[in-house]
Amino acid sequence: MPNHPVYTQDGKNFFAQGGWGNAVAQAKEGAKSTFNTRNINTNFKLIVNVLKDLKLNLQAGINHSNQDNTDIAKAVPLYKWDNSDIQYYTIANPDQASLTRTSYNSLYQNFTGYFQYSKKFNKHDIDIMGGASYEYNNYDWFSTSRDHFSTDEVWSINLGGTQNMTSSEKAEHWAIGSAFSRLSYVYNNKYLLEANMRYDGSSRFESDKRWGFFPGVSVAWRLSQENFMKNLSFFNDLKLRASYGQTGNQEGIGLYDYLQLINIGSRPNPYPFGAGSQTQSASLAGMVSTNRTWETLINKNVGIDASLLSNRLNFTFDYFIKTNKNLLVPVTYPSVLGATPPYSNSGELKTWGFETALGWKDKIGSVKYSVKLIMSDAQNKVVKYGGANTYVLGLNSLNSWPYPSPQEGYPLDTYYGYVFDGIIRDQKQLDDYKKLGGVPGSIGIGDAMFKDLNGDGKISLYGDKPGEKGDVANLGSLTPRYNFGINISVAYKNFDVSIFAQGVAERTIFRDGDYAMPWSAWWRQPPLFYFDKTWNADRPNAPYPELSFGSINNWNYQPSSLQKINAAYIRLKNLQVGYTFSTNLLKKLSVSKARIYFSGQDLWELHGVKGGWDPEASTSGFNYPFQRFYSGGIDITF
Repeated sequence: MPNHPVYTQDGKNFFAQGGWGNAVAQAKEGAKSTFNTRNINTNFKLIVNVLKDLKLNLQAGINHSNQDNTDIAKAVPLYKWDNSDIQYYTIANPDQASLTRTSYNSLYQNFTGYFQYSKKFNKHDIDIMGGASYEYNNYDWFSTSRDHFSTDEVWSINLGGTQNMTSSEKAEHWAIGSAFSRLSYVYNNKYLLEANMRYDGSSRFESDKRWGFFPGVSVAWRLSQENFMKNLSFFNDLKLRASYGQTGNQEGIGLYDYLQLINIGSRPNPYPFGAGSQTQSASLAGMVSTNRTWETLINKNVGIDASLLSNRLNFTFDYFIKTNKNLLVPVTYPSVLGATPPYSNSGELKTWGFETALGWKDKIGSVKYSVKLIMSDAQNKVVKYGGANTYVLGLNSLNSWPYPSPQEGYPLDTYYGYVFDGIIRDQKQLDDYKKLGGVPGSIGIGDAMFKDLNGDGKISLYGDKPGEKGDVANLGSLTPRYNFGINISVAYKNFDVSIFAQGVAERTIFRDGDYAMPWSAWWRQPPLFYFDKTWNADRPNAPYPELSFGSINNWNYQPSSLQKINAAYIRLKNLQVGYTFSTNLLKKLSVSKARIYFSGQDLWELHGVKGGWDPEASTSGFNYPFQRFYSGGIDITF
């Protein structure tokens, strides 16, 4: 820890208060571990001109990876500050010093082959492609470990004790096979058509659910090539586009989810069978579903591309709708089921939004300049979610642990919390608030109040009746809205300047985990924005509840509107200033080009996140310190 000394007053290794290890002692006195990795990556490609307009493309990629690791945990004594006693050992106690040997092998193979036919005649342009691909990955891993070493001078598995020795092994593989084709047709450079299809099969599914068919089609019309548009001289190019396509997704599916797996050795001690015989325990890994198959992503898109005024003004706009069919979700069943049910293809998610860009480039005298604005936005809604429609306090997400918890009719990553109703300022407020049910008995002046939204006389997550909501409210979604960027470049004679800024116009975050409260543990430093802003007798009008520890602290700083933060921001991501030297000067030095420059990254931002937090960082607080980068240099071409 940076606030702890490395050595005691007499120069011995300090034990690092709070249980933190002494990294310096470990680095200097610990045994040397070795991690050997060997990677061989190959890629072969062959193109054969079968006929005049017909090509055969063959490609093979084979990657092999091997690891051989020796990991040693040596005991190094750590002392109290006054050297009175050994407090504990770094990594391990002397009798628990251990050696772990691990080997790993992985082989990945990818084979692709396709024919491509291209032909142009008169006003027609045709391109036809069709082929197949196959991917295969095989992985195996072995590890063995022993402790209770008689010496720390020589490290060999055979020198360790046998009482706690372990060995484990793992092997797995997966494969994907695909057939695909594409047809492209252009008539007179005006009308464009492209149709494609994929037929994909994955080893992650049961044999009769393994294959999926995913077609797609797109069309475009270049209006600027029509006779009635050519008279409009301010249009250089104008194109309308529309597309529809399906793709398959198998993310979230385990390699062998369709098989009934068995856990070996899940019980700490083996079972005795017969005289002197012991057998490892075995148990079912969980319920299995053989009906799972591909999730289908359906994408619909319309767009326009335009170039105007001698290509000085460029504009593009796309509106899209994406639907996730057969979304893999956990289904909530009645508790009498007695087991954890498998995920199923029961969900449906709809996402819609736009992407647009507007650019202008021109020249005024000796000054060349360009400006480009980009913006995108996306919203989503859970259309269908099988089983009980429940929610949890805090973040409701498909990635929530241990159980995902999105709600039908609401966006992903919706945040539910209590509505903060101020701080208890006096005894009368305290007496009145304690009449509500669900309020901690230890609550006092300076603690938080939350609204009884459903008016049932208590503070609760749910109402008394099944499906009835309690006192939590939808506080918003973590999904950012209106992402934007600005690119500006200016050049004057030999000088050039470029600026890039980006940001989010609408974004909500909630501080969570240990950093949702000012004092989650005695050794954790409170976030800066809580300093001098928590209630006490000297600060009766402070905006945050009192500093406390334990259950009442969890009450005060549980998920609520108190943690809601407007995290919209704009940031200067990059600034570069350069100067290119005159070619007349460079010729004398036998240099064809030379440019000197200064560059800065993440130089400035404007946001409302409290305490100086980086608006792009994690909300849990476990982040590297934010950094700004400055660089300069010279580019020379001889």
